[in-house]
Amino acid sequence: MLRGRVAEVAGVLATAIVVTVAMAAPVLLAPSERVFGMEIVGRHHDAFTVMARFGRPIAASGFSQPVTDVAGALLARLAGPVAAYNWLILLSFPLSAAAAYLLARHLALSPAGAAVAALAYAFSPFHIAHAAYHPHVAQTQWMPLYLLALMRCLDKASAYAVGFLVMATVGVTLSNFYGGFIAAVMTPIAVGAYWLARARMAPNAARHLIVTIGALGILSLAGLTYVWWAAPNVLSDAAAFSFPPGDAFRYSAKWWGYLVPPAAHPLLGGLARETWTASGVREGLLEQQVSLGWAIVALGTVATYRWLAHDRRVPASASVPILATVAVAALVCSLSPERTIGGFTFVRPSALLRDVVPMFRAYARFGVVVQLMAALLAGAGFDFLRASPTRRAQFVAVALVAIAMGEYAVSPAAAWHEALPTKAHRWVARQSDRTRVLDCAPLNQESASVQWLTGNRVTLLGGALTDCTEPGLTDKLAAHGYSHLLVRRDTAAGPLQVSGTPAV
Repeated sequence: MLRGRVAEVAGVLATAIVVTVAMAAPVLLAPSERVFGMEIVGRHHDAFTVMARFGRPIAASGFSQPVTDVAGALLARLAGPVAAYNWLILLSFPLSAAAAYLLARHLALSPAGAAVAALAYAFSPFHIAHAAYHPHVAQTQWMPLYLLALMRCLDKASAYAVGFLVMATVGVTLSNFYGGFIAAVMTPIAVGAYWLARARMAPNAARHLIVTIGALGILSLAGLTYVWWAAPNVLSDAAAFSFPPGDAFRYSAKWWGYLVPPAAHPLLGGLARETWTASGVREGLLEQQVSLGWAIVALGTVATYRWLAHDRRVPASASVPILATVAVAALVCSLSPERTIGGFTFVRPSALLRDVVPMFRAYARFGVVVQLMAALLAGAGFDFLRASPTRRAQFVAVALVAIAMGEYAVSPAAAWHEALPTKAHRWVARQSDRTRVLDCAPLNQESASVQWLTGNRVTLLGGALTDCTEPGLTDKLAAHGYSHLLVRRDTAAGPLQVSGTPAV
């Protein structure tokens, strides 16, 4: 059985690798100059801040997420920080598929249904969107691995199962603090749902439950100890790390956002952007990329309906109430702290979470759990349709999977962007001489990466040079050792004519 399961996982891994290579082909041609992902909210410093961290010596701090940061730093020693960022992102796709597949098989989905669920989760719009900006959030492989470890421990709390739970908990938390936060919130719900629907029927069920809860309690204490050691101020003055109240609304999901096509979709992306713009969503557009796809929802609805109809022909039917319960809970947690309808104000879980842990604000990231549960329900729905004696149902199963593939489609030509802002910057970075260039753009968080990405050949406005339109600029540039002046088309200064100064 183990050999067969290994072969199954290897097949899913191979499929996910092929899809990843096809999707990221332009990046793989130049992994040190291009960055994977579509910049749906423009150039932002988040990705480049992480790259810069990869390029520095490994050091612990209150903001480091060591499972991801150490892996990125080690990769950067071999390939450079930009390529390390890309490899870390791209590896998360096949790893997410493998982890989701293992969880799906544990929940009794067939190999075909589990493969549908695994690939839908790995290449979900949520994952694709965050891959362009947030390499830590993009490590989505840890969430299904954690839930798998939790469920296996509830089934049989052996030393091996407890060790697996410890490893998965460390991984989901220290790869991405949001992952640890989300896992902590969802754990009581997942434990309750799995216990009631499945684990309580196993031999020695109460003992396994007590051991699992005890292990989680010890892990929680260990986590608090780690926070006390790495960032004691978080415990003593949590309010100092809070965000403005409006952020919790701006970066929370809208329930109907789960049905809107992804902004990166090659055909429907324009419609999605218009929809979000009409709703007043601008800064929070990235966090709103929680689309499930109508076909995935339809397959999940089939699974839920068949379970409600007491159809138990498919082994995965016992898992449907677990998946549906966790999905609904995660969706509710992903919504804004409150909503007023008429004269009534409804308070949601994120309002309580904001008070307890004010350093978290992007509740839309609970969408990763919604996506995982929806994908697993879709896999179960696929199994129900395939098990139907009618060819029509079997055809619908294949058709819905094909539609889901279309809804999750990504254009390789649009799934990357240059690490540097313009071709002129790239030209400078490739020079081997002592070229020194002044970029007529202000130095800020978004532009700071230009300097280290070009090996400090390019500097930005600041210090003695603050205005590219000032008289006598040519002499000033020469006096400070500059050989070129770089003017972007989108600069506030507009086209410049600086006599005697070579321009890039």
